[in-house]
Amino acid sequence: MDWSHRTGTLVIRVWFEEEFGAAAFRARITQVLDVSAPVATTVAAASEDEIFDAVRAWLHAFASGSHISATPGG
Repeated sequence: MDWSHRTGTLVIRVWFEEEFGAAAFRARITQVLDVSAPVATTVAAASEDEIFDAVRAWLHAFASGSHISATPGG
């Protein structure tokens, strides 16, 4: 496959939920490495670090042409 013509998408939805009387950070990350043959993976995150790990893993997978894990940073 010619990876130079591949397009991927990464969508991050973030919000706060009330948990034990305090605001809890949440995110849902939907990832597709190649929109011409879309296989979406969705992961959940509960911290900025988990989001950063998921984005880093997606970018690494996209750049290397490999697959992404179903867990942030995994």
